[in-house]
Amino acid sequence: QGTTHSPTELPDLPRARSDRHFYTRLSSERTVRTMWTALLTLWCVVGVHSQTTAPDTPVALPIHQQACQGETLYIECPENRMIAVLRATYGALPTPAGLGGGPDYGVSYTEPPGRSDAEKVQDCTGPVYNTSCRFDGTLQVVQDRCNGKWRCGVSVGNDSFGDVCPETEKQLRVTYLCKPAEVARACENRDLLIRCEVGRIHVTYANYGRTSATICSEGPGTSNTECVSEGSQLEVERRCNGRRLCTIPARNAIFGDPCGNTAKYLEVMYLCLREGEVNITVTRTPVPLPITMKNTTASTTNLATTTTTTTTTTTTREIQRYCTEDLLETETSVVTFPRTETGTFAYSQERCPSPSENGKPRATRFCRQTPGGDAVWDPPVFLTCDVGLGNLSQTTVTSQTAVTVAAELQIITAQSETLTSDEVTTSSVLIQEIVGASPTEQVGDSLLTTVDNLMSVNSTVLQLSQQERKGPTRVAQALETFADTVTLTARKYTTVRPSVVLQAVDVTLEELDKGQGFAFSPSANDSNSLTAGSVSSFTTSGAAGSPQNADISITLPANLSSMLQINSTTGVRVSYILYNDSSLFIDGSQDPVGSRVIGSKLAGVPVKNLAQPVVVTLTPLEDLSPDDVKTVRCVFWDFEAEAGRGAWSSEGCEYKGEENGRYTCEVNHLTNFAAFFDVHGTGFGEHETPLQIITIVGCAVSIAGLVLTLLSFIITRKYNRRVTGVHARIQRTVLINLCVTLLAILIIFLAGINQTASPIGCTIVTALLHFFLLAALIWMAMEAINIYLAAVMVFEQYVTRNFIPKAAAVAYGFPFVIMVLTVGPSSLYEYRNNNYCWLAQMPLIYGFLLPAGVVLLFNMVLFCIILYNLAKRERKQIKLTGSKKDESDPKWIVRQMRRAFSLMVLFGLTWIFGFFVISDTRIAFAYLFCIFNTLQGLFIFIFHCVLREDVQKWWDKLYCKGRKKDRYIVKRSTFSSSTAHTPERINLNLSSRA
Repeated sequence: QGTTHSPTELPDLPRARSDRHFYTRLSSERTVRTMWTALLTLWCVVGVHSQTTAPDTPVALPIHQQACQGETLYIECPENRMIAVLRATYGALPTPAGLGGGPDYGVSYTEPPGRSDAEKVQDCTGPVYNTSCRFDGTLQVVQDRCNGKWRCGVSVGNDSFGDVCPETEKQLRVTYLCKPAEVARACENRDLLIRCEVGRIHVTYANYGRTSATICSEGPGTSNTECVSEGSQLEVERRCNGRRLCTIPARNAIFGDPCGNTAKYLEVMYLCLREGEVNITVTRTPVPLPITMKNTTASTTNLATTTTTTTTTTTTREIQRYCTEDLLETETSVVTFPRTETGTFAYSQERCPSPSENGKPRATRFCRQTPGGDAVWDPPVFLTCDVGLGNLSQTTVTSQTAVTVAAELQIITAQSETLTSDEVTTSSVLIQEIVGASPTEQVGDSLLTTVDNLMSVNSTVLQLSQQERKGPTRVAQALETFADTVTLTARKYTTVRPSVVLQAVDVTLEELDKGQGFAFSPSANDSNSLTAGSVSSFTTSGAAGSPQNADISITLPANLSSMLQINSTTGVRVSYILYNDSSLFIDGSQDPVGSRVIGSKLAGVPVKNLAQPVVVTLTPLEDLSPDDVKTVRCVFWDFEAEAGRGAWSSEGCEYKGEENGRYTCEVNHLTNFAAFFDVHGTGFGEHETPLQIITIVGCAVSIAGLVLTLLSFIITRKYNRRVTGVHARIQRTVLINLCVTLLAILIIFLAGINQTASPIGCTIVTALLHFFLLAALIWMAMEAINIYLAAVMVFEQYVTRNFIPKAAAVAYGFPFVIMVLTVGPSSLYEYRNNNYCWLAQMPLIYGFLLPAGVVLLFNMVLFCIILYNLAKRERKQIKLTGSKKDESDPKWIVRQMRRAFSLMVLFGLTWIFGFFVISDTRIAFAYLFCIFNTLQGLFIFIFHCVLREDVQKWWDKLYCKGRKKDRYIVKRSTFSSSTAHTPERINLNLSSRA
């Protein structure tokens, strides 16, 4: 960028060419003014010295001069200062009363400071005084001749001001400043930025070349100090005069090459003139017509028509990959656009009032790349602050308002994470209306940005819009219509966004028969954005052919015009659309496809049942090894399927094989194509729906079982007060906490697992599931510890009275810490999955699977120890009683199996099935996992509620009212649950009271 220097750093600049020869013809009357000129020069030199030694000193006071009719008024400033005319009058002035004689007739006069108003009036002698005689355009004339120069002369007479007030002697009075000029420079191939913080730019000198050996001294030919570019000042004036900011590229493409093999620089001297110091004339250019909005009461509001001052910065001989910073002035405001890369939108730095710091921009502008590769600004589109999607939907879209509506829609949909399904549908309808009204390239740039925004909308929201009014399908169809009908300014139109690419090209039939194609090749970095790669069109008969490193491509067969019997003499429109994912292609019966989506069309020509196939080459979106891919299914999007909602179909598509990680499909028609990849270890294919049904039904049944279990504990609490033994009381409390955590898991899972429409809500659901799942597993471990102490250690001295508080602190504290530590640094990684409200891969492994695996391993060890000790104790009891029970007895076997299964449910060992949902056994273990874990609440209700003897007694007491009211006490203190003893083995002592 150029830099601005203080006046003391100014080089010896050449004087303005228009003044160079004027001053060699001064008349003899300069001798008469020698004394006053010397005083003026001395005064200005003092002012210059003051400005140099004290930069903060205010600018010198205004200078007053006058000359009489028939003379020439000469104005001169010291070197490196420029004239800025403040006031000028031409006419007759009255003679103040009591004023003595003035200076001799014809003598120009410079007012020294400190004189009274009366003393400042100088009269010229003349025949008649007409005190109302004035020429209104005097200031403009003097400013045009003097502003920005270091000296000038103005002829006082009819030649300059016209013949006003005949027979009246007139005089010219001028008030001006000697302002220090600013200098900015930029070396060759750099951009020079000129900005006036106060006032407007007025260029006084500019040269692209070299007049100094010390400035921009790196490069060849620095000793050539006579390099001057003719017309460089006019070019800089055209770009900068009257503006507050301008950018000038210091390039041969702008100014030509005035001296070869010489390192050049652009040097500009300018003033920042306030309003009144200069009259600014600007060129006004029209902007797109504003939209007309209708509100709900059918009244209309017209957006104010805006005009703008614009200067197009472009190169004609060099390629420039960006549009330079630009400032535009309207009748009511000024907007600034930053430097912008080609192919992207710039948004004005000026924003609408908003509670947030980043309000809506007041204008938008596209930086376009010309066919020659240069960068040019499109006309700006001015936006309205209070226009929302509701207003926009009531707008009648016409060819005049389409650009503005498209720009407004582009800004509104930028906040894609906040859009609802209704807003997506409304946007899709507007896109269709815009395409129908004005399919131009400028409209297309905004539409592609809007489509890119919509593809970032939450998948659940898009699914709802598709189900309600086919919003995503409308968007895809509108893009195809636009590609068919867009008015091309050149032979080809290509626009690239991060998620979508569109290309439309007009070709002759001869070119079509060469085999047209389109491909996308990724960049060297790891970005998946389409803007990070490169798109290209090709012909199969060309020397290069299809790009070898393309990630995805589509190739039309040769001799297509004869196959389709196309007889057009003007050629045909071929279009290509590439989607980075299948967000707009929603098939409720299938998962998203595993590749990008690519499509092609011939405008107005149906292409189907081709004798030679269209070849589509794809790569998976995920980094998959060909050995991992089990099957590949090539598909196309059928817009007519599912009552117009669309669906993926494989009709007419054939998979041909894989080579170097690229999978080839052959199809016999043209539309949008993609591929499904069935990979080992991912997805369940046809088993997906049965597993979902089992999960939902099992969760509902378990919720009912857990609720009944908790109710039974509440209802029978007065009977359990007489339960003796610490283990039994602890087990009851642990089981209640386990039921509560499992109940919370099931309810949150059913209500929130698919609520991805709200990012914050989905994160909360993920965190709650994470917390309660870990808490449930730890309560299972506490149950295992308590049963181990009861069944193995036997004696109650091993159990402390504060076991429950300690267990609760661990069961709720440890999961909370893990959850917070996992959620906290989520800016460093992805915390939750995008497809459902559950943990992403990294937090799933380290925040859940690792601690869950440790807990389950601990429970498994205790499970084995407990079963062994119970079996050992039972054999010892049989031996002591002399019973001859055969261990092959079916009842004994059933009893042992029931005991083992009861403990498995209570210890959560069925969760281990989830660790085996891998490889070829994943389907079987998936069914086992879903069945046993979703029904865990039911199993708890059966084994630890229905089969509990105290609950059975309560039911007997409730329904058998004729029986004598018995009271019972569970005497076994070591272990009162059916997990250790089946109901038959629990000894109850019934006592009666009258």
